[in-house]
Amino acid sequence: MDILGQASTNLLNGITIKEDKKTEEIDVGVATFECRITYSKKTREIAEQLTEAGNYILRSNKDEKEFYTIINTEIDTKERDIYIYAEDAGMDLLNEILKSSDGDGVQRTCTEYVESAIYDSGFEIGINESDDSVKKFLEFDEQTASERILDIMKNFECEVSYSFDIDRLAVTNKYINIYKKRGKDTGIQLREGREIDGITIKKSVENLATALLCTGSEDASGVKISLQDYKYDDGDFYVEGHYLKSRKALARWSRYVNPDEPNKIDNAGHIVQTFTYDTVDQKELCEQAIKELKKKCDIERNYEIEITHLPEDIKIGDIVNVVDEAGGLYLQSRLLKLEISIVDGTQTATLGDYLIRESGISEKVEQLTNQFKNLSENQTLYTWFAYADDSFGNGISLEPEGKEYLGTCVNQSVKTPDITKPEIYKWTKIKGESATLLMIDSSQGLAFKNNAVSTILSVIIYHGSIQITNISKLKEVFGDNAYIQWKWKRTNEESYGIISSNDSRLINDGFSFKVSPDDVDVNVTFTCELIV
Repeated sequence: MDILGQASTNLLNGITIKEDKKTEEIDVGVATFECRITYSKKTREIAEQLTEAGNYILRSNKDEKEFYTIINTEIDTKERDIYIYAEDAGMDLLNEILKSSDGDGVQRTCTEYVESAIYDSGFEIGINESDDSVKKFLEFDEQTASERILDIMKNFECEVSYSFDIDRLAVTNKYINIYKKRGKDTGIQLREGREIDGITIKKSVENLATALLCTGSEDASGVKISLQDYKYDDGDFYVEGHYLKSRKALARWSRYVNPDEPNKIDNAGHIVQTFTYDTVDQKELCEQAIKELKKKCDIERNYEIEITHLPEDIKIGDIVNVVDEAGGLYLQSRLLKLEISIVDGTQTATLGDYLIRESGISEKVEQLTNQFKNLSENQTLYTWFAYADDSFGNGISLEPEGKEYLGTCVNQSVKTPDITKPEIYKWTKIKGESATLLMIDSSQGLAFKNNAVSTILSVIIYHGSIQITNISKLKEVFGDNAYIQWKWKRTNEESYGIISSNDSRLINDGFSFKVSPDDVDVNVTFTCELIV
């Protein structure tokens, strides 16, 4: 538990994380963390020491404090990086093999089974929402401690997570948390084009069934129970013999054109799967079978959404509202999986257990949305320039004489600047009429996903009241020897390299510079100077 060193996404000096992904999945309970760190000839030895399999990781991101065990590492000498895969359950549970158990005839609670599985592991039960009035008799195959915990959760219809108490750089407690169901109904809306950057809808009938052949555990006589002679019918789901069937599912998915045709065989047209549940109670077997058939009797849908901004209150298991106005989609869904990359600035969520609604957006809101959409698509936007005596915009004027500050205000719908509100301008000191200010604008903004950079950087030079955007005007103002010089620098390099004036990426005699993915390796800084 000694601190060996640190790596970061934003350290100027030291070991750099160039890729990262944290994954939480409701069905697994274990959180995973993957990353790649870069090394040089000087830092390779220490990088390998830090990332040794079996070492621990304390991960800090804003208020998050997390603890992982490094499970696998891969060193790539060509790319000069090290891949790390880590899990928060740790080797105490991932590698601990528990012997098979055919039981001792004693029924136990969920808490008792978990305490047995984590014995001498260093973990203790933290949050515990299990019902200790419910006892079951469970049998297990030989498996790891983490696998057994998942089996226990499944049998008691609970969910699990792992958490840690961290004091400064020390782990003081390790917890297994047992939930009836993780998460809460947040009421929060995630909208396409606002919090949501894109939605991928996945549909599948791979697990489709319209009926289940149900069996339970062995009773006192050694015979496995079934639904035979059990009575249940709610109008849709009903018991017939050993089977639980769905009328609505059969009407939609029957293999026959006419499910009611004469001389049909038993289960004619039904798509049948088997279902087994550890119980000797027919009522419980039927209830569990209904839950299972509700999942299987229609198309399975998962919604993968790429999130531009995830509200901080949302956690794995929470229920959120997703709105896709263009696709007419308004649904309430549970967050089943969450992948986050700090380096790439991406958050991808997988949603399921959804409830699709007819419409969650009034016609009035739709009309307003269309109006704003048409406005943004057809309107030309302008940048306003003004001058002032100080950084607060006092003495604001459209003329530069005697003014020391230049103000800019972007994305305006009218061409003529409004100088009645100095606070809307961004003020830069230019020291009077003879001062020179060089500004760089990006045609596609300043934020890009991964290294998918595609933009044109354009230079605008302000010299007093003169605006310069081409080489002829530059030479007219500063003389024939004046020119634009572009430079670049990779991450962790100390000095800039000069970009030749003959470089094919330079446009308009250097006043524009075309940047593509080929120009970017993790992080690149471009700068521009006026040489006179």
